Amino acid sequence: MEKLFWGMVGGCTIAFGILLAMYLNQSGAFDSAEEETTTAVIADAETQESTDTEESVAEGEYPADIRSLIENSQGNYATAMLVFEEDEARRESAAVQETKRPSGQTNVSSSTTTTTTNNGGTGKNGAVDTGRNDNHDYFLEQPSESAEEESYVEESSTADTPSSKTDSDFQYDLYRDHVVIKKYTGSATSLDIPDTIEGKPVTQIGDSAFSNSKSLVKVTMPDTVEKIGKNAFKGCALLVDIYLSDGLLEMGEGVFDSCEKLARISIPDGVTAIGKKAFNECTDMIKVTLPSSIVSIGEQAFYNCGKMELTKLPSDLKNIDKEAFFECYKIALNKWPSDLEIIGESAFENCFAITAVKLPSSMRRLDKRAFYSCTGITELTIKSGLESISEEAFAACTGIKELTFPKSIISIGDTAFSGCTALESVEIPKNTLSIGASAFTDCPFKEVKINKKCSYQPTSFPFELTEDNYY
Repeated sequence: MEKLFWGMVGGCTIAFGILLAMYLNQSGAFDSAEEETTTAVIADAETQESTDTEESVAEGEYPADIRSLIENSQGNYATAMLVFEEDEARRESAAVQETKRPSGQTNVSSSTTTTTTNNGGTGKNGAVDTGRNDNHDYFLEQPSESAEEESYVEESSTADTPSSKTDSDFQYDLYRDHVVIKKYTGSATSLDIPDTIEGKPVTQIGDSAFSNSKSLVKVTMPDTVEKIGKNAFKGCALLVDIYLSDGLLEMGEGVFDSCEKLARISIPDGVTAIGKKAFNECTDMIKVTLPSSIVSIGEQAFYNCGKMELTKLPSDLKNIDKEAFFECYKIALNKWPSDLEIIGESAFENCFAITAVKLPSSMRRLDKRAFYSCTGITELTIKSGLESISEEAFAACTGIKELTFPKSIISIGDTAFSGCTALESVEIPKNTLSIGASAFTDCPFKEVKINKKCSYQPTSFPFELTEDNYY
């Protein structure tokens, strides 16, 4: 169809060119000066004929042969335009039908027609855009800058900017659908935090919101609270009891840091992490309940909670960070999570009440002094998976009597079991290729076997090795 259209247009253009040439020739534009030899009769005839032609053209009439060419050209052009308009009408009709189709159905003929029309499209009144074939975005509707500006203004206008307000007890931020308590300004000894303020639920306790309170002894938190910010209750010297929200999901670092009088805490299901120094130096805390959802316990989370009692760790726990339970003298752990992966430096140092340590096959890292001076440990089980025992990891664990390393152990660090004065039997696998200095100093065992290729120091064992000690 496109070829037909352009062919007709080209024909019309040629026809008009011929007509113009004939007209100019007839009007004498191409004639040279009349030859002197022309007779007067011929000159008069030509002059009369020219005069008649000029008068005829002036009146809007052309000779019959020229008029016939014009009519044919106009007819061809009209035919071409009619064909094009009919094709355009079919394309538009197909597009309308396509929009009415159920989703998932396609119109192959409509798609084909649209493609053909786009490739040969014209402007209004038949004017052709000569650059349209090189411009792939020619027929794509481009969003106007004004529309983008309107969208940006609309987004900006809908942003939830809080209003900072104050009442008799709190400074808070009021949002469209919730409230964040920023600061407690009251002086009560027993406080029930409201579940709503100005009709909006209280969902967050902001950073340091209740920190260093000199009056609070007991706090009850509504179940609407989902997040407690960093240091929210830090340094509340008189705080003894607190009931957390059942809807709580997140607790910030240092949330109860240095609450020395805090006696008990029950963390609800849904909380997945105990942050850094969350209960640091809560020296009077006796009872803590940790849900199975806890995945990580941060650095110094329960540092120096010397009175805290705990018999098992959360079942989903994977990471215990540096000094997490440092000098928690009374935690009598005897069950260990099956997915535990990391125990950080000094994580259980001086936890005298731990009686059994069972490291699962998921273990990937045991940092130095992890169980340093845990004198209550009598049973130590290490499943295959862990590759190294860091320096002083079990040093001064005076209750361990026997030890069998799994085949996965490649290295044993310096003083790893130094001072384990009850260790009478040790089995080291052939895969172990490095044993550090003083690894077993002051241990009472008399026999051991190691790989002949294993690297060790003269002080690694409590006695000098001979050929009889090699595999």
